[in-house]
Amino acid sequence: MPGILRVIAHNVKGGAATVRLPGSVPAPEGFRGRVTIDPPRCLACGMCSYVCVSDAITGSNQARSYVWAYDPGRCTFCARCADRCPGHALSMEPAPAPIYRLRGGLRIERQIAFPACPACGAPHRPVTGDLLRLAFDSAVPDETILLVKLCERCRRRRLQRNMFAAVYEGKE
Repeated sequence: MPGILRVIAHNVKGGAATVRLPGSVPAPEGFRGRVTIDPPRCLACGMCSYVCVSDAITGSNQARSYVWAYDPGRCTFCARCADRCPGHALSMEPAPAPIYRLRGGLRIERQIAFPACPACGAPHRPVTGDLLRLAFDSAVPDETILLVKLCERCRRRRLQRNMFAAVYEGKE
């Protein structure tokens, strides 16, 4: 037993034996770090929150915006959110997340404002050209491009006017 105590005492007196590398070690190719969002590309659809198995990403609807929140302390860095994002708004940093001491210490929130309706100014959910091409498989009709820029109320009004006009034009 005294032999082990001598070894321990020698190690304690000797100080740290770990050699620190200068700077930081570069991350390997394809490393998946923290998730970042590009707010102008976000569709506020909540797909990232839906596919996140660890609940690291949450989203909530407000009257005029969508609140996207991310907690890297809960993240498994699986990249499902970035792969499934229809607006291609999410990406992953090529570096590890920083050290944190408190739960939620790295949590970030981004408020994504909805664009204004050109007809009335009310906020509405954004729709990108990529999403329209995905829905239509080919050329997107001009009327559809105009409709997706309108809020729900103005969109209904426009469609009702078009239906009303079609019904009355057909009777003459």
